[in-house]
Amino acid sequence: MPPNLPAAAVRAAAVRAAVSAAARLGVPCDDPVVLADGANIVVHLCPSPVVAKVAASTPAVRPDTAAWLRRELDIAVFLWQAGIPVMAPASEVPATVHREDGHVMSFWTYIEPSGAGRPDEDTIGSMLRDLHAALRAYPGAWPVLTPLGDIPAFLARPQTLLTPGDVALLADTYGRLTAELAAAPGAVQVLHGDAGIGNLMPADGRRVWHDFEDTCSGPVEWDLAATTASPRLDASRILAAYGVPVDKARLRVCERLRRLHLTIWYALYAERLPGCRQRAAELLQSWRA
Repeated sequence: MPPNLPAAAVRAAAVRAAVSAAARLGVPCDDPVVLADGANIVVHLCPSPVVAKVAASTPAVRPDTAAWLRRELDIAVFLWQAGIPVMAPASEVPATVHREDGHVMSFWTYIEPSGAGRPDEDTIGSMLRDLHAALRAYPGAWPVLTPLGDIPAFLARPQTLLTPGDVALLADTYGRLTAELAAAPGAVQVLHGDAGIGNLMPADGRRVWHDFEDTCSGPVEWDLAATTASPRLDASRILAAYGVPVDKARLRVCERLRRLHLTIWYALYAERLPGCRQRAAELLQSWRA
């Protein structure tokens, strides 16, 4: 995707590619609807019950975007077959990564959101416990904490919104925190990779996990930190519902690394999506304090 295109042009190109690929695969679409625009552009291919997930911001820090999407499909198929509530790959097309007009994408079953509010802490903790139990049976392993590689990859890019001082500060913070994490080793297993409440969708009276693009191996504290780090949630209740002892020191490091990862991603979004710039500035300021 050419750099520095306006957000609307990027979305339009992604939608055209998704519709074109869908037509080639026998999935009709005459009214595409953009459901999300961030790391990926997510398109409901109406009237078909299929969603296209088209890489958008991710190629800036993940050169092999297809590998991440392929891991996501593999994990989703495994969990679906195990009876875990997850968004399933679309049955209408092969469950693999597709390419069209220079775009990389995957296709998923459309789920109508129920409109329920955010999950409570008991739901978050217990569903993550059950997800981790199922993932421990996965017949394979992924690289350890691959999402953390986004941070140095972003900081190595020519920056448009970060000063050299900001880059140095975030790089130093990354080095310090990853050293702290390495000094607190523990058991690793396959993880969701990005187990925040935004990836626990309400549908048909239940919650459904989705967006496994960041799936990786690592300590369970990495997944827990996606919610325990939130000031809007009661971390103690999440941990109680999770019901499995965790290393509190490792959890604290993972929470700070989570926030650093979020800072990087909002800085990346802000380059293309002006509406993200205020949040990006707030996150950056939190490290300067």
